Amino acid sequence: MRFFWTIIAAYFLGTSAQAAIAPEVEKEIMRFIQKSPSVNGLRVQADLVDPNINVPVCLGGSIEIATAPGSRVWGRTTLQLRCAKAAWMVNIPFNVHVFGDYVVAARYLPAGLKLDSTDIRVIEGDLSLLPDDVLRTPKVAYERVLSRHLQMGSPIGLNDLKESSVVKVGDPVRLVLSGKDFEVSGEGVAQTAGMIGDMIRVRLADGQVLQGKVLRPSVVVVTVE
Repeated sequence: MRFFWTIIAAYFLGTSAQAAIAPEVEKEIMRFIQKSPSVNGLRVQADLVDPNINVPVCLGGSIEIATAPGSRVWGRTTLQLRCAKAAWMVNIPFNVHVFGDYVVAARYLPAGLKLDSTDIRVIEGDLSLLPDDVLRTPKVAYERVLSRHLQMGSPIGLNDLKESSVVKVGDPVRLVLSGKDFEVSGEGVAQTAGMIGDMIRVRLADGQVLQGKVLRPSVVVVTVE
């Protein structure tokens, strides 16, 4: 009878061991995550969504790890573990936390402000919890203008910024008149400042003032119906 209970205990211990992820498999999973281009050498932490998930033993072979085509190893991520030798495959959901530097507002920042080094600071945090466009380096923000108000500590994203004026008052510009089946150009002087996409006024040599859209630095387009 004692021998019988020893066999039963060994059986349940064995099945319990199969339910956990073996340490060597955990190491392979972390190596796979850290080599992902989306992580790019940043510090990561991977947490199982379901700690009770069953990962069978890959007897006589090695486990292959993959993700769905086009997906990135970031935030809620599903990794596919496959054992060709034992003919099994299991999908395991993880929460992948990625830690790195990002840019935040150093104080309350009003919309329309042209940013400089006193307006922003860099902190470290979990990038997987932030919008994809969050700035990772402050130099991207310099000389750009905020498109909305930001509270102190708010992450600054690329979509929160717009270019500062590319045409200033008094700048010489090329004025392009574009209509159906024709396009002509001439020279003028900007009467108002503007960024790309803004409507500004341009004075021609004869004194006429036209309004057009800034296409790029020094070029303004007037659409003629």
